[in-house]
Amino acid sequence: MGKFNLNKVQEILRSMNFDGWILYDFRGSNDLALAIMDISPKTHLTRRMFYFVPANGTPVKIVNAIEAHNMAHLPGDEIRYSSHKSLTESLSKTLKGYKKLACEYSPLNAIPYCSRVDAGTIEYLRSFGAELHSSANLITLLDAIWSKEQYEENNAVAKNLYQICGDAFKLIGDTVKAGNNINEWAVQEYILKRFKENGMWTDHDPNCSVNENSANPHYTPTPEKAKQIKKGDFVLIDLWAKTGREESVWSDITWVAHADTHVPEKYQKVFEIVKQGRDASYDLVVERLINKQTIMGFEVDDAARQVIEKAGYGKNFFHRTGHSITTQLHGTGPHMDNFETRDERLLLPGVSFSIEPGIYLRGDFGIRSEIDVFIDWNGVPEQTGGEAQQFVPALLA
Repeated sequence: MGKFNLNKVQEILRSMNFDGWILYDFRGSNDLALAIMDISPKTHLTRRMFYFVPANGTPVKIVNAIEAHNMAHLPGDEIRYSSHKSLTESLSKTLKGYKKLACEYSPLNAIPYCSRVDAGTIEYLRSFGAELHSSANLITLLDAIWSKEQYEENNAVAKNLYQICGDAFKLIGDTVKAGNNINEWAVQEYILKRFKENGMWTDHDPNCSVNENSANPHYTPTPEKAKQIKKGDFVLIDLWAKTGREESVWSDITWVAHADTHVPEKYQKVFEIVKQGRDASYDLVVERLINKQTIMGFEVDDAARQVIEKAGYGKNFFHRTGHSITTQLHGTGPHMDNFETRDERLLLPGVSFSIEPGIYLRGDFGIRSEIDVFIDWNGVPEQTGGEAQQFVPALLA
């Protein structure tokens, strides 16, 4: 997240009508708060700490006397406590007169990614008269907004990803046509080689999956369990990468193809449904934002899921529609989810996310079509990298 920026935090608090933000950690339990406060997760933390940032005025650090050094870099007044009684007195004095406070809490745990403060601490803070609300959208604004440098760097990565994906399918087609052997592992290794050549990096190996393996969204081949790719096989490739720079952001796409001279109707039918779901989600984002209307992550999930459920494949779409993309592949911003969770975070200018509905017919094949979306700083959405997949290509045609 970079250096703690008090002016930015207070500006955001005022814009969202919060009276303040109470950041809390105990023994590394709140990684989000630690990141906001620029405290390394490797720091030796053994006592409770609170950092109160009012929308206006001077912050207050409430820290145990033996660990005061952990918050020394943060702006504000410092109150050192030792006993439970002195901690309670310090919080009571600090929070007096403040009502609407943000913290890493999600009502009914609807957004578990942002739920870091335990129920007992929530009760403790409420005992001082605080009205607690989720800091989820605050975290989006602080951590999930791309800079212009990140956007420009990602442009090249995203375009390379599309090119490498296409070249991997060409490699499969050329090899099968020539009557030579190629398996899932070899395709994965080819993609990794191309990443290296283009100055790209990934945290986990890409996925090339054939036939029934494509029905497992998290399948990954290994040298010991890699299927050969033969004429007539269905192939899914999922690949994601960024540059090696710590502050770079990810690109993540999934395409499918068929290793033959024509594509059987069963693949075309399912792909068309997935494509329609994908496009319904993207079109909803465009429509809302162009008309200056708000949109939340769960609504994007609903748009794709309704298409797939109407086609009779609802039970075969068993994951969320998309995830936040930041310096983390699954970032701290809003996810496109009303399935695993109900994500009510707003899609704000500067955020990026994937749209990737899928239909998985276990024991046969699975189809997922994944695009990345970026909302520019004027609130205009765009798909990054290249054109979304429109049909299933026949690799031997």
